[in-house]
Amino acid sequence: MYIPKESPASYYKLLHQKRVAELFLCALRFDLFSCLTEWETAHEVAAIRGLKERSVELVLNALAATGFLEKSSGKYRNTAQSNEFLAAGSPVDIKESLLYREAMMSLSTLDTRLLTGPDERTRERNLGVEAYDFKETARISIPEMYTGRVQNFMKEVKDIYQDKQPKKILDLGGGSGVLAIELVKAFTNCQGVIFESPQVTEIPEKLVRTEGISEKISVLEGDFMEDDFGGAYDLIIAAGILDFTKGNLENLLKRLYDALTKEGMLYVVTHQVDKDYLSPPETILGWLSSHLEGLDILLTEEIIETALHKQGFVRKKESLTGGTLQGIKAKFYGKN
Repeated sequence: MYIPKESPASYYKLLHQKRVAELFLCALRFDLFSCLTEWETAHEVAAIRGLKERSVELVLNALAATGFLEKSSGKYRNTAQSNEFLAAGSPVDIKESLLYREAMMSLSTLDTRLLTGPDERTRERNLGVEAYDFKETARISIPEMYTGRVQNFMKEVKDIYQDKQPKKILDLGGGSGVLAIELVKAFTNCQGVIFESPQVTEIPEKLVRTEGISEKISVLEGDFMEDDFGGAYDLIIAAGILDFTKGNLENLLKRLYDALTKEGMLYVVTHQVDKDYLSPPETILGWLSSHLEGLDILLTEEIIETALHKQGFVRKKESLTGGTLQGIKAKFYGKN
């Protein structure tokens, strides 16, 4: 009789995790968590959502079994975590963000791409803007940013500047622009610029108007690979953009260096991909669908770090970004 040297249990655990994810996504699609901020029966939830009571009860039991809900005396309610992040009305309700990212990173075409290869037009043009809706990404990322990332960023900036204040800051490719918005709100004498592509600028413009800070922050549109984004900045935010500058990284870093004041700082967040494209696994899997479709746009951390040092940037400080980007480090660079 053959005696196995290893255990196959991890494979079956993967199948279980897939079922948990499918259950969770179903609950998000029907917005069940918004019905369960207080104790409710399956009958009450079914009535609110117009669903079949028996099916709802089975699903609620499964959600309780997997830790998303609590159950007592035939009633259900959210756990504290589900209440904070998955129920309508929470300032950090990320259920829409989760559904969007699941669809964006889905491997539903994996079998097809293994058989047919990438889309040739996508591969030849290699433009992420043709594959993604960056405006929608900016919009749905707003609550995600406030799950810890904005708070950590503000703490680090305040630690760096202490009694001083940055007078002029740039959020380059800033998406929603919330980092720049919170910064100019915190520093009374600070003026800000959010620079984004034309298809995205509507999102930060709306936030700036909502916050009532149009006199403190400008939203400029253009292609930061080619267009002028100003200068004399005390702080430039380059979060999640250097990874996607293949063929233009050194030129962009020179322009960023020149755009900073003598004591200016560059804030960088990347996907931190290793040279063999094996780590971090969340990034490798998250971008797998895009690469299978034909894109080849992620630079490795080694390439980015080498280019930064070559340009004269010196790392001054680093910390975890927090929020949804667990394990990813944010880095502050000064000028040599």
